[in-house]
Amino acid sequence: MESSGQNRRQLWIGIAVSTLSIVLILLLIDPAEIVDALQQADLSLIGLSALAVLVFMMIRAIRWRYMLANEITWSNTFHIQNIGYMFNMVLPFRLGDVARAVLIGNVPPITLARGLSTMVVERILDMMFIVALLPFTLTEVVSLPGWMQDGARASGVVAVAAIGILIVAANQRKLATWWGTAVLNRITFLDTERWIGRMNELLDGLGSLTRLKDSLVLIFFSIVVWIPILFAYQWGILAVGGQVSLLGASFVVCAAALSIALPSSPGQIGVFHIGVTAAMLALGQSDGASGGFAVVYHALNLISMIILGLIGLASTGATFGSVIETTQRFLRRRQLSEADEERVNKGEH
Repeated sequence: MESSGQNRRQLWIGIAVSTLSIVLILLLIDPAEIVDALQQADLSLIGLSALAVLVFMMIRAIRWRYMLANEITWSNTFHIQNIGYMFNMVLPFRLGDVARAVLIGNVPPITLARGLSTMVVERILDMMFIVALLPFTLTEVVSLPGWMQDGARASGVVAVAAIGILIVAANQRKLATWWGTAVLNRITFLDTERWIGRMNELLDGLGSLTRLKDSLVLIFFSIVVWIPILFAYQWGILAVGGQVSLLGASFVVCAAALSIALPSSPGQIGVFHIGVTAAMLALGQSDGASGGFAVVYHALNLISMIILGLIGLASTGATFGSVIETTQRFLRRRQLSEADEERVNKGEH
């Protein structure tokens, strides 16, 4: 009951943030200019952008399969990944990530724990890439105050350092566990054993970083996977009348990636649009191009994920309802397990 109430609160908070974001967009730009930009959009460039999104998804599946030691086929990985992305676009609480782990965990020899850990690592690597890329894109934003540029550059250094720490931790598990235990023991309100367990689950997903060759391959994939999206953004911006370099498009990518980390309604409606629109305006783009691109790319991404997800369901033999039921069953078991563990920790027998 408590968990259900918390989920409802999170959903309403997300809807409120999405609504506020949309209101802010309407205050920042003239909606009539968005309509004009959409009416004059270049469909051939939008088609190229859609193709780039498809390539992005294909490379992501290659990287995910590599993180799973290439123990299952690429097609299985690709379709399950796409099912998860579709669910993330249409359901709250990023349930698609859980669904993806449950589905991949049913494909021997992959386990549910491995699926969950690789997705956590995947998200960390993606965010680190974005944070590391951001400082290099700021040269396109001439109006940005110096202190903000310095802060973004510092965050890039931190991201690179964090990647190095993860690699060291994956290779030195005993040392990582010792340091983790020493730090967590000093934080009295945290359960050291539970958090060490979670840390080890994360490091399990970084198994491919325990060998130099595999580390380089994974880092290579984590860079290459984003290249199609940089072009997808540039082509999409050009399609609605904007004029940006590839570096400028990269700045918009970074803004979008950071904005969707905020609570929102399903599909990142509102938060994606405000992040992209604000970044475009910072680059000196027109109201029509700024808002028009946000609308066009979000719709393109939503439609692409749904189509790929439906193909994934048909290819794996799963159904929308069966995936939801399996995911909910897993979440209920997990909640019960955590509740039992908490009672044991409190001495309730």
